[in-house]
Amino acid sequence: AIELDSSLLPILSETLADCPNVEIISGDVMKLDIQNIIVDKFSSFTVKACANLPYNITTPVIAKLLETSCFQSITIMIQREVARRICAAPGTPDCGAFSLFCQYHARCELLFEVPPDCFLPAPKVTSAVVRLIPHTTPPVDGSQEAIFTVVKATFAQRRKTLLNALSTTYGNHFSR
Repeated sequence: AIELDSSLLPILSETLADCPNVEIISGDVMKLDIQNIIVDKFSSFTVKACANLPYNITTPVIAKLLETSCFQSITIMIQREVARRICAAPGTPDCGAFSLFCQYHARCELLFEVPPDCFLPAPKVTSAVVRLIPHTTPPVDGSQEAIFTVVKATFAQRRKTLLNALSTTYGNHFSR
């Protein structure tokens, strides 16, 4: 387990004292070399990620876990609205660039919602648990960089036409 909050480390050590198969790594998941940790500690295992992510770093952590390409599955509890966006079908209002990024890398499924009264103190938002099953091969052919340049350009200014959005990124190549 990775924990950034050093005040939780003694509590976790005490709570998990009877669990010899648990090791708490003190650090920032965004700064740690996840791939190296997995190779070092889990080289002979099937690795799954399970996390309750802080809402303010949800998107970058999910992106890092998906891009690490080391997990058989990633199960995370996040804010319900973000979960809905991740799992949004193409053409729906919730679908955006991050939806497509996640769905490019994994099959995304919203498992269930968790109401605020399940937490102490209760947050002001509803949470949801999402499971991401990474694809073994990309769902579309082509350069990932090129695909996401187009995706980011397309969603950067939602009220623009596709032609105008792409013109902003690619210049005169898409002018009328």
